[in-house]
Amino acid sequence: MSLELTRKRTKQLKKLRKQADKLWAEQKVVADHAAKIAREAGHQAKAYSGESLVPTAERFVHRGVDAGRDTLSRATKGWNGNVVPAIASGLGSFAALAQIAKDERVKGAIDNVKKYATVPEVKPSKSSRSGPNAFQWVLIGVGAVAVVTAGYAAWQTLRADDDLWIPDTEDSVDGPSRGGIADGPEAGSAQA
Repeated sequence: MSLELTRKRTKQLKKLRKQADKLWAEQKVVADHAAKIAREAGHQAKAYSGESLVPTAERFVHRGVDAGRDTLSRATKGWNGNVVPAIASGLGSFAALAQIAKDERVKGAIDNVKKYATVPEVKPSKSSRSGPNAFQWVLIGVGAVAVVTAGYAAWQTLRADDDLWIPDTEDSVDGPSRGGIADGPEAGSAQA
């Protein structure tokens, strides 16, 4: 048995190799095209993120910071307005009971409590709301649907529709009935 290929088999293998090379080249073109599309999709996603997602996230962060600042402002006002004076007056009362309130060191200590226990006040954030919240949008949508529905109902009620006036068959055959009063569109026309 010989290991050499026949001429026919060699031709078929060359043909098959050419087809495989052609398929490989086509696949490379498709892969390059897919890579270009993927790169463009990445650029579009980055642009969308910069235009829409980042500003929205920043808005939520600023709202959270403003809420925290408002809470901190209320807490510092409460501390400075209620707790520090209560501590100082408590120390003053204790000193008065102990008959040491007249001592300069005790007076200095009470003044130091007032001075060093006071927390610097944080200014509340300026209310810079940029628009309605989600609940307000829902209410706006419900209101818009209600207005559109009412408008449509009014239009249906007030529109002129000639098909609504269908003369009765008895009236049209016998002439006007009920004492000469005509029904339908002829009611407004002059009688002969």
